[in-house]
This record gives sequence, C-alpha cells and structure tokens, in this order.
Amino acid sequence: MVGGNSEMESVHGTVSVGDPIKDSGELDVDFLNEFDLYVEDIKDGLVVSRMVNDSIIRGMVNAVEQEAADRIAQKELELVRLKEMLKSYHVGSDENQLLRPLTKNNDPNIGKLSAFSRLSDALTDHDKILESFGRLKSAAKGQLKNLRIDIGQIRGHGSIKKINSVSELVGLGGILQEDELKKRIGAEKTLDSLSETLESVFEQVGNIVYSFKVSHCQWQQEQEYQEEVERMVITICIRGLEEQLEKTLWDQNAQWYGNEDVSWFEKINEISFLRQELDAISKSLSNPESGVLHSHSSLEINGDVSNDKRTDHLHQKVLGNHVSSSVSLWEGNGKDGELVIPVPENLDPQQLIHMKKDELVNFFKVEMTKMKRNHDYKLQEMTEKYFSLKREYLKERGSSLPSRKDKEFDVLRKKIPDVILKLDRILVENEKVPLLSNNNDNLSILKDRLESLLSENRQLRDALFDRKKEVNQLSSQLSDAIMKISEQSLVEENLLRRVESLESAVEDAHIEATICWDVYNFLFRRAISQVKCMAEDSEMEHNIMKEIYDLILKDASCNMSHARKSGFEDSDLESLAMEGLCAIIFREAFTEAREKLHDLSMDAIEKERVLKMEVAEKENLQQQVLLVTSTVNEKEKLLNETAAALAREKEKLMAASQELDSARDWTNQHQMIISKCNGESSVLKTNLLQASEELEQHKVEVCGLKTKLDQAMKELRESNGERSMLLVAAKENDNILSLVKANENEHRKQMESIIILVEGLSKGVAAFESRVAEHMERSSLRLESLSSQSSSLIQMVNKLKRKGLQYKQSLERRRSDLENAETEVDLLGDEVDVLLGLLEKIYIALDHYSPILKHYPGIMEILKLVRRKLSGE
Repeated sequence: MVGGNSEMESVHGTVSVGDPIKDSGELDVDFLNEFDLYVEDIKDGLVVSRMVNDSIIRGMVNAVEQEAADRIAQKELELVRLKEMLKSYHVGSDENQLLRPLTKNNDPNIGKLSAFSRLSDALTDHDKILESFGRLKSAAKGQLKNLRIDIGQIRGHGSIKKINSVSELVGLGGILQEDELKKRIGAEKTLDSLSETLESVFEQVGNIVYSFKVSHCQWQQEQEYQEEVERMVITICIRGLEEQLEKTLWDQNAQWYGNEDVSWFEKINEISFLRQELDAISKSLSNPESGVLHSHSSLEINGDVSNDKRTDHLHQKVLGNHVSSSVSLWEGNGKDGELVIPVPENLDPQQLIHMKKDELVNFFKVEMTKMKRNHDYKLQEMTEKYFSLKREYLKERGSSLPSRKDKEFDVLRKKIPDVILKLDRILVENEKVPLLSNNNDNLSILKDRLESLLSENRQLRDALFDRKKEVNQLSSQLSDAIMKISEQSLVEENLLRRVESLESAVEDAHIEATICWDVYNFLFRRAISQVKCMAEDSEMEHNIMKEIYDLILKDASCNMSHARKSGFEDSDLESLAMEGLCAIIFREAFTEAREKLHDLSMDAIEKERVLKMEVAEKENLQQQVLLVTSTVNEKEKLLNETAAALAREKEKLMAASQELDSARDWTNQHQMIISKCNGESSVLKTNLLQASEELEQHKVEVCGLKTKLDQAMKELRESNGERSMLLVAAKENDNILSLVKANENEHRKQMESIIILVEGLSKGVAAFESRVAEHMERSSLRLESLSSQSSSLIQMVNKLKRKGLQYKQSLERRRSDLENAETEVDLLGDEVDVLLGLLEKIYIALDHYSPILKHYPGIMEILKLVRRKLSGE
C-alpha cells in the first residue's frame, strides 16, 4: 500500500508539474496572438501614413508635371512665333537686298561703326541670354539633384526601417506587401521622365538660341556685304557719269580747239598782206576830206576793233571759265559726286540746286526767250536810229556828192568789213593760244589725277577683294568654330549627364551596400542572439530537469528511509524503478539536446554560407564601384581635354577677331583718305564759286563799257553836221549789225550746246535724285520694320526674363513644400523608430525570459498594461 501511495504521489507530482507548463504555453500563444494583432495595427498605420506620403508626393509631382507641360507649351508657342518672325525677316531681307540707305555712303565710318556696335550689342544680348539660360539650367539640375538625393535618403531610411520591421515580422510570422515599393518606383520613374523632358527642352532651347545667334551673325555679315556691294554700285555709277562727262568735255575741246594745226607763218603772211592792203587804202584816201574821213574812220574802226577785241576777249574768257568750270565740275564729280550748274545773274545758285529737272528746263527757256527779245528790240532800235539819221542826212545834203567818191566809198565799204573780219579772226586765234596752253596743262593735270585715282581705285578694289576673301574665310572659320563649339557643348552635356547618371548609380550602389551591410549585421547578430537564447534555454531546461530529478531522488530517499521498516523488497523494487525512470529521462533529455545542437549547428552553417555569399557580393559591388570611379576619372580627363580644345578654339577665334579689327582699321584709314579727297573737292568748289564771282564782276565791267559806248554814240549824234562822220557811222552800224548777227549765231550755238549739256546733266541729276529718293524711302521702311522687330524681340526677352524669375520663385516654393514634407516624413519615421524600439525591447525580453516567466502569474497583467500604454488607451 505504501508503494502504491508513493506511486500515486509521484504521478500526481508529475501532473502538478505538467499543468503549469500547459498554462504557460497557452499564455505564450495568447501573447503572441495579441502581439501579432498589435503589429498588424502598427503595420496598417504605417501603410496609411505611407499612402498619404505617396499621395502627397504624387500630387506634387503631378503639379510639377503640369507646370512643366504648361511651360513647354508656352515655350513651343514662343518658338513658333520666333520662327515665323525669322521667316518674315528673311523674306524681307531677300526682297530688299538692294534697298539699303545711301546716307551711309556719305559717311561710311559712322555706318560701319554703327553696324559693328549693333552686332556687338546683339552678341552681348545673346551672351546674356545664354548665361541666364545656363543659370536656370544649372539651378533646375541642382534642384532635381537635391530632390533625388532627398528621395534617395528617404528611400534608404525607409528601406532600413522596412528591413528591420520585415525581419521582426518574419520572426513573428507576418509579411508586408509590395505596393509601397511599386509606388516609389513609379514616383522615381516620373521624376526621371520629368528630368529627361526638362533636359530635352533645355537642349531644344539651347539649339534654338545657338541657331538664332548664328543666323543673326550671318545676317549682320550679309548686311555688311550688301552695304559694300551698294557702295561699289554707286561708285561704278559715279565712274560712268565721270566717263560720260569726260567724253563730252573732250568732244567740246575738240570742237573748240580743233584748229591747232594751222601754221603761224601763214597767219603772219596774212597779217602782212592785210597791212599792205590797209596802206593802199590809206593812199587811195589822200584827199583832206577823205583823210579826215579816213582818220575818223580809222580811229573809230580801231576803237570798234578794240571794243570788239575786248568783247571777244571777254567772251573767250567766259567760254574759258565755262570750260574750266565744267572741267573742275567734272573733277568735283569724280571726287564727291556733286553737280554745279552755271547760274545766271538774276538768281541764286541755291534756288537752282533746289529746282527740279522740268523747272530748270523751263527756267532756261524763259531766260533764252527774254535774251532774244531784248536783243531783237535793241537791233530794231539801232536800225530805226540808223535809218532816221540817214534820212536826215540825205534831206540836209541831198545828192551833191560826186559819183567817184560814192564808188570809192563803195569799194571801201566792200573791203573794210572783210579786213576787219580777218583781223578779228587773227586776234581771236592769238588770244586762244594761251587759253589752249592753259587748257592743255589743266587737261594733263586732270589726266594725271585720273590715272592716280584709277590706280588707287584698282589698288582699293584689289585690297577689298582680298579683304572679302579673308572675311569669307574668317566667316567660314567662325561658322565652323561655332558648329564645333555647339557640338562640343552637346558632347559636354552628354558627358555631364553620363557622369550624373554614374554618380547617382554609385550613390545608389553605395546606399544598397550600406543597407545590405546593416541587414547582414542585423541578421548575423539576430542569429547569434537566437543561438545564445537557445543555448540558455537548453541550459535552463537542463538545470530544471536536474532540480526535478534531485527532488525526486530526495523524495525517494525519504520514502526509502520511512519504508526501511516495511521491508527490503519494496525498497529494492522502488530503487530499481527509480533508476530505470532516471535512465529513461536522461536518455530522452540527451537525445533532445543532441537534436537541438545538431539543428543549431546546421543553422549556423547555413548562416555562414549566406554571409560568405553576401561578402562575395559586397566584394563584387566594391569592384563595380572601382570600375565606375575609373570610368568617371576617364570622363573627367576627356572633359579636361575638351576644355583645353575649347580654349584653343577660343584663342583662334580671338586671333581672327583681332585680324578683323585690323582690317576694319585699315578700311577706316582709307575712308579718312577719301574724306580728305572730299575736302579737296570742297576747296575746288570754293574756287569755282570765286570764279563765278569774278565772272559777275566782268559782267559789271561789260555793263560799264556798254554805258561808255552809249555815251560815244551820243557824241556821234551830236556831230550831225559832218557828213564823213555820218557815213562812217553808217558803215560802222552796218559792220556792227553783221558782227552782232555773227555773235548771235555763235551765242545761239553755244547756248544750244549748253542747253544740251544742261538737259543731259539735269536728266542724270533727276535720275540720281529719284534713285536716292527710292533708296531713302526703302531704307526708311526697312529701318522702321527693323526697329519694330527689335522692339518686339526686346519685349520677348523681357518676358522670358520675367518668366525665368517666376520659374525660380515657383521652384523655391516647391522646394520649401518638399522640405516641409520631408520634415513631416522624418517626424513620422522618428515615431515609428521609437515604437519599433519599444517593440524590439519587449520582444527580446519576452524571448529571453519566456521559459522563466511562465511560472509567474502577474506577467499577463503587466503585458496588458504595456500594450495599453503603447496603444495609447
């Protein structure tokens, strides 16, 4: 009975030991279930917060995309407008290639300087636009880079948190979904697409700006070439006019001075013969009356001849001055392209200059008709006076003169006019000789000047041709250099993009390596902690089993001491049973410990393999990072080489610009020489004006002489009592009439030639003025269109600057919004870190002390309180 009681007690003892173990297992299951629920709640909260963050980021990205799309649309519209304006401008330039202002030809220095100043201003404006565009581009790239870095940091931080939470949840039996990763990947793709679109927009705008700059430079060069061509055309026209004037002058000289081959010996013989004839006439007139008549007639004839000489001399002076003025006028036309027309006495030259062609022709016709009328009126008066005097003389004397004297007077009347005409011709030719010499000298001087001018013009043409060739070569070099610079800029941009992509890839790889290293460290530490916990649990179980066995042995020894009295058989049986039970229990515990140690060793081996694989992956990543760094260094070297090449190209461009400046200086010097020639021509103009003043003075003298002649005529009228005087007067009147008729014919011929010249010159002047007016009108229209286009371009540039400032402000606002969102995300992450730290501590404490705390009844209440505090209830 005693043995049965002991068996029952032992069985009850084992049951009492097994009941708390079952209760602790149920408590562990409940705690784990509640802990899983709490973790799921936390996970739902994190998912909600991440969804909110993703929605915020998506909204911001959509807003940025919409703004970028709007800006791109605006830029495309502006580009379309600029293209239309450029097309219209090119069409206008093609239509108006020859419609350039002629005012620049009078002052070429100012025209060239203004053209170069406009070109330099345009280039500086383009440089400013490019600088502002580059600044905007760099700012946008920097902001996108900062945004990517911030997103990468957030992603790395969240990935670390995710790995920690995932590892814990895996340890606890929970798995997170992959929607958040997909959303972040989508956001990164949108950012990449946005950056690509921005880069494409920047490329297009940069290409447009470069093309506009190149087209503007080409347009400026075309304008300069057009100006040069127009100047050449004008010079050719002026040279044609000079050649025409030269031909006309040579023809006039040939007409006026074509009788240079007459021998002076014949003229001397004629003069001696005329002397003999005059001696014979003087001998034939031997009577006193006839002598008186002869003396008077000779005196009067000599006086008239002298007067005729004076008048003819004055007439020849006028003709010589007219020829010299025409020659000087032609010379002046050769120098500065202005025309000087001989002006009558009763009108200013300013009025004639401002008159038109038809007005000049009408004016000269009216003057000619007036002169003819006055001349006819004077002739009529003289004839009437002559006939009246003759009638009075015949009435007074009658026909008492002998027939012999009438015959002699008739012979004299017939001979004396011929003699006078011959003497007039000889005297005129004698006076023409110095004029011819002077004209020949002037013509030789003019020929020398023309030859020198032609040689200078040829040299200038050759120099201009060479300079044009050099300018064309330099322009081609400039265009090639600009194309090379644009290509190199594109290459630099591509290299910068590659470098940025490689840097981002390196940063991503570095972040992934750090994350993997942290994850592997965490997992390794967790595995070591799990192994330690397992070892501690096995040690605790072993100690507990030892204590149980010690208690059982103590109870068995007590029972054996109490039951010694009952008999040795029961004790032997009980001792044998206890030894068998102990052996069975020790065997089971030993087998369980072996199995656990085997499992732990297998887990450690697997974890070592995983760690080795991870170490190998890390080494591969490090090698890839080294390769990337080497490629980046190579790219940097290439960039340095390209920068050096660009510097060389810039030096070449500077040298070319210096050569262009030297060529411009050379052209400016030649223009200064031309201005000096114009000054000389102005001096010649002043000389011509002085000559015209001298002509007016000579005309005044002629008027005085005419008054003297009138007085002489009055004296002749007073001597009515003398017949011989009347006869001589009659003869003189006849001679004067013949001379006047001859002079009238000569004057008519001269006036006809002058009118022809004036008409030709007036036609040339009218054509030239019409051309100048047309060119001026076209150039004014062209300038107005250019001013309107330049004002529109300036307004567009101002709008672009304002838009750039608005873009900067909007980007700063977006940046501030992103910074606020990042701060909110950081606060949420800190809260999550605190909660996860608490959960880790609770979990580690429970994992460490779960087998020990099973025997304590107040643990569940404490856990409930902790959960309430964590949940915030």
